[in-house]
Amino acid sequence: MHDKQAALLPYTGNRRKSAQGRRRNRRADTLFCSSWQKWKKNTLSPSMSEETGSPAPSSISIYIPIVYVVVLLTTLVLFSVAHRRKKLSKLVSMKPIFKDNYQREMYLQLKNQTEPKVNDKVLKAALIRRGAEAIRRMIKLKEIQQYVNVLYQRGSIGDDVYESFKLQSKLQELELNELAMEAESFKKGWAQTFFPVCQEVTINEALRRRLNSLEPMKESLDHQWLKQVAA
Repeated sequence: MHDKQAALLPYTGNRRKSAQGRRRNRRADTLFCSSWQKWKKNTLSPSMSEETGSPAPSSISIYIPIVYVVVLLTTLVLFSVAHRRKKLSKLVSMKPIFKDNYQREMYLQLKNQTEPKVNDKVLKAALIRRGAEAIRRMIKLKEIQQYVNVLYQRGSIGDDVYESFKLQSKLQELELNELAMEAESFKKGWAQTFFPVCQEVTINEALRRRLNSLEPMKESLDHQWLKQVAA
């Protein structure tokens, strides 16, 4: 036993020495890596940045996004204003479908007259005439609406004619709303009976125009009949 232990002593001593050597090598490697990283950071990085010519990163000001947003909003507002002006000028240049509304002008003239002041009955009669004209125009627009849509889909009419038709329809709707408010200003609840009265006036005027158009036809037929009888 003593001989075996004596024989193992040099082997164990060599193992301890090799383990100590490996620890020293690890410490040396660690110190070398840390010193290399420090030298690379302090020496190589400035030289590489100088060679490439890239500037050092700088902090961005907080005002740059604000200025960008302000410029963007200003551009959008200017574009919107220019587009609306162009669209408005185009609408103004369109030719109206109907002629001037003399009934409306007459009512406004009588309403704004102060000396002598116009009687309320005269104003109501003028308002009914204005309402009858508005209903007549609305009926005409409703009659031709289907034909305008078909012609526009087929390409027989242009965009300007179709836009003029839509604009006239909107104007007539606004005219009817204004008439309702004017009727309510005379008497509360009068708007409910105002439009039926205007519709009756419109129908009576249409029948009168039809009858008046038959008179020249009657005279022409009588003249032709007299010629045939004389022959």
